[in-house]
Parts: sequence; structure tokens; C-alpha cells
Amino acid sequence: MGTPRRLIVSLAEVADQQPDSIKEMRGPGIKGAYDASETPTAALLGFCRGQGVEVTDLRKEGDYVWVDKKIAGRPTLEVLSEILPVSVRALAFDKSMRWGSARMRFARPIRWILASFGGDVVPFDIEGVEAGLVSMGHRFYSRKTFTATTLEEYLPAALEHCVQPDAKIREKMIRDQSVAICSGTPDLTEALVSENVFLTEWPTAIEGNFSTEYLELPEAVLVTAMAKHERMFPVRDAAGKLTSKFVWIRNSGKDDAVRAGNEWVLNARFNDAKFFYDEDKKTDFDDFLAQTDRMLYQEKLGSVRARGDRLATLCALVVSEMGCEDLADLARTVGTYAKADLSTGLVSEMASLQGLIGAEYSARAGHPSAVCDAIAAQYDLTRLFHLTDDARVLGTALFIADQIDKLAGHLGQGIAPTGSSDPVGLRRAVGQLIEVAWSDVPYTGDFAHLLHSALGQYQTQSITLDSDTAATTLREIFQGRYLAMLSDVRYDIREAALQGPNLTQPINFRSQLEILSMLAADTALVQTALRPINISAAAEKKGIVLVRDLSLVTAADLDSASGEALLTAAKAAERQLAQGETISALKALQPLVSDFFESTMIMADDPATRAARLGLAGGVAALFQQFGDLTKLEG
Repeated sequence: MGTPRRLIVSLAEVADQQPDSIKEMRGPGIKGAYDASETPTAALLGFCRGQGVEVTDLRKEGDYVWVDKKIAGRPTLEVLSEILPVSVRALAFDKSMRWGSARMRFARPIRWILASFGGDVVPFDIEGVEAGLVSMGHRFYSRKTFTATTLEEYLPAALEHCVQPDAKIREKMIRDQSVAICSGTPDLTEALVSENVFLTEWPTAIEGNFSTEYLELPEAVLVTAMAKHERMFPVRDAAGKLTSKFVWIRNSGKDDAVRAGNEWVLNARFNDAKFFYDEDKKTDFDDFLAQTDRMLYQEKLGSVRARGDRLATLCALVVSEMGCEDLADLARTVGTYAKADLSTGLVSEMASLQGLIGAEYSARAGHPSAVCDAIAAQYDLTRLFHLTDDARVLGTALFIADQIDKLAGHLGQGIAPTGSSDPVGLRRAVGQLIEVAWSDVPYTGDFAHLLHSALGQYQTQSITLDSDTAATTLREIFQGRYLAMLSDVRYDIREAALQGPNLTQPINFRSQLEILSMLAADTALVQTALRPINISAAAEKKGIVLVRDLSLVTAADLDSASGEALLTAAKAAERQLAQGETISALKALQPLVSDFFESTMIMADDPATRAARLGLAGGVAALFQQFGDLTKLEG
């Protein structure tokens, strides 16, 4: 359980003491343990004293003497006093801090520690704060201490001191109270509810009002100001339209005072937004687009306006690859105007409105709704995945183009993630590209090919980048993202797939994983496949150049009936694999591969025959290796 001020862990039925254990200890070598008359030497007697055993407890095994030493289990209280401070210090947070003279980093300053086992204090300290049996009540409602030795004691005592430790119960309190006190329907989004759950220990919902004159502001401004900046729930009427009310969850204070303070803050924020909105209305959207020519995207990557031109071309390319060539002109519009709102007054005042204001002003400029919706969703995958029809295609194209342009620009300069450092979010960009490709409106293209196109767009703007470095690093980042995203996939299957050719094609990579999983379940088939794979690899290690193209292998040169049969079947399997047939096509090769390698000498004396047979082995190996490195599979 947890609140903003406390983290609570309780374990039931923990034993009072560790179990005793037996540890095998090796003593001196037998030659040094006994003299010629089999009398224990000083070395052996010293070993016995050190282990607290008698010579009679020893046994001879191999070249050494051994003893099974019984190690008594330590009391749990003693063990906990060692591991609990280590565990607390090991907790990691996205944001951490130091306080006072403390050297450790933690989410908040540590003010007290309650650590109990069996009713006794677990003795330890962290940064001078000693563990005890005392906890604190609510910071404002009950500034008192209370004691507890078990969770059963702790929970009711916490409630008496205005602390609800259970996050699930706090969430129910927030939802129920918000609905009960609201004169409309509150927007209880999961993310905002969760945020309020962990901002409060004793949540109380109150309703407030803001001036109705601000309802003329775009809905995105109102919702963002309330939800993102002030953690307020917007309120809608029966028709779903925003009203001039909000719901706020307080953790302290009195309703009237808190309500008045929130209303003042929200009205002030809306007043600032209205000023910038009114100023923005005096400027045409095309003028805002032109103004981005004076805004630098990145030191070596040109202006935001130049980036808009690159995005326009990339968006058109992506929609074409998605089979929607008829949307190419709209895609260019989306890419061109995607970043135009960065020069608006509203976005300069509230940066979180990027995209949303662009959509609003794009609609005002007369652009189609699909274009506006795509611009609005460019920073938010959740919003993107809720789009439909043309808007979803255009939004997907813009999202992909945005990430690929960023990756090309930075990787081409040699700016890549290192360790835990990724200041421009390139790992996140690749992870999101994979998510988009795996969504219900998938992108089936190759991101490496798209990266090449993006680098070409930079080249047309006289921005020279290192394309080889960019391509190599992109594959490495894809590998890392798959490792993080596919932790539930068997590790050897994952490793085999990561050596395959489809790293930058997430749709094909996922299919590759499925095929490798089926192959891994058929041990005999994998063992058969490894014969041509291993022979081909061994030949290449010797410097022999293999032609892994079945069309270049001549049946006559094989001089082998089993080889001719395998060549015919392999060419048929090649066609079947191209049509999507996989396991059945590969299994059909199994007996023919075995027959060929058992009846035919691959390394024949005749150079033409040897080359043909190696070419056949290499071609068959390539059929299997297109799904990954089968040598990585266990067994």
C-alpha cells in the first residue's frame, strides 16, 4: 500500500529463524593432510580448528579432505536489520532528491521508519532516522503519532488519524464523491484519477465554478488547464458539453477556502489563455506557419519550417506505403502544418497544448476534419488509436514521420542513447514506432527504408548526415526495445529472432517470433535445419564464398539424385514461403535434407560439384535462417 507520505509492505507468516543449512567445506589435499603414518598434519589440525570440527568428522574424497559443516540459521530479526535498509536504499524513482546532510537520494525526505517483526522493532537506521514502532497521522488533520506492530493494528490506527493507506479504497472514495457532489458529469479519466489517488491520504471532493466568459475558449484549452495543470476534473452537461464547473480533490483545508482559492487560480489561468487566444485570432494560420521559419528545430537540423517540409514528404510516403495513395495530398498538408502552432501565443503560454491548438487553428483555416484530428493526435498515442478512417491513416503517417525525422536527424549526427542517458528520447521514439506498427491499423513497411528516405530529405536541404551510422544505431535501438518489450517471450526464441533480418519491420518481426516458437517446439525439424546451417557456416569460416541463391544451382552440377530432389523441393518451398506458408513448407524439406546429407559428400573433389552442393546447402540454410538464428534455440 502507499500514499504520498508512506510506503507500506507487510509479509505474513515469516519464520522466526532461518533454517539450519549444511555447507560442504574443502580442506587440505590428502597428501598434505596426513604424514606417512597417516597422522594428521598441522595443516589438517588447523583446518579442523577453523571449522570447529573433529578429525573424525572429515571424509576423504578425490584428492582432498572434506567436512559437512552445519550452519545454524540466524534469527529473522537479525537478518531483517541487515536487508531492510539495503532494500529501502535500492528503491528507484523517476525523480529523486537529497535533503539536509543526507547523501542518499529518495523520492521524498525520510522522516520516520516503522519496522516491526513479531512485535519487536527491527533495529536499523537510514540517514540518522532510526526504525521504531511509531508512525505519523495525516499531516494537517491529525498531526499525532501512533504505534503499531502488525498490519492489523496499523490499518485501523491510520484511519483514526485520517489516513487511508489503501489506494484502491482512495480511488473509490474519489470516484464516488466526485459523482455525488457534481452537478453534471465529471470527466474521471484513469490517468487523472490515479494521479489524485497518489496526491492524497484523505481525499475529499469539492465542486467549484469559473467565469462563463471563458467557455468561448477552445475545449482543449479548458480541459488542459483544468486536468493537466490543476488536477481538476472538467464537468459536462447531459449533452456532453463542457460547463463552467470543475471538481477538485482536496487533501486538507476547508471546503469554502479551498474552493475560493482554486476558483481564483483557474480564472487567472483562463484569463491569461484568453488574452493569447484573442491575440492569436488576429493572425492567419499560414502566417503562424511562416513564423516557424524563425524557430530553430535543432542546431544542425534547420528551422521548424524546414522540418515541416520534410514531414510533408515523409507523410505522403507513409500513406502510400499503407496503400492509401489517394490521401497523399492531405498527408502533405498534415506534415506541413503539424508544427505551425509552435509559433502561436497559446502554445508559448501552455506548451502542453501543442498539436491540440494546431488542430483548432487548422479547422479555423478550413482544413478537413481528418487533417485536424491527425494534427491533434501527433503527441498522444492514446488519442491516435481512437481515431478512425482517414484520420487514423493520416495520424499514423504523421506520428511515424515525426519520429523517423527525429531519429534520422539525431542518429545521423552520432547522437545516440548511452546507458541510462537518452536526452532526446530516441529509445522512446523507437518503442512508439513499434507500438504503432503493432496497432490495429498497422504499418507494414520497413523503418530502415523510411530512415533512408528521411536522411534523403535532410540531404535535399543541404544538411549532411552520416547515413551508415544512423542505420546501424537504429537497428541497435530496435534490438534494445524488443528486449524490453518482449520480456515474456522465451529468451532463446527472442535471441534467435534478434539475429534475423526483420528488426526494423515490427510486423514481420512479430510473425518471425511466432514461427520461431513453432520451430522451437519441433526439435527434430530444428536439428535437421542445423545441418545445412552449420555446414554453410563452416565453409564460410574457411574462406569459401557461398552462393545462397537456389536459382543459381544447376541440377547437373550436383551429380546427386538426392541433391536434385532437394533442389526441386527447396525451390517449391521458397515459393510457398513467399506466399505465407511456413512450417508446412519447411517440414516438407525435412526428409529430403536428411537424405541429401546422409547420401552425398558435400566437399566433393570436383570444384563445380563442390560449389553446387555447397550452394544448395547455403540456399536451404537461407530458407530457415530468414526467421532468425536457429543456433540460438535451446536443445
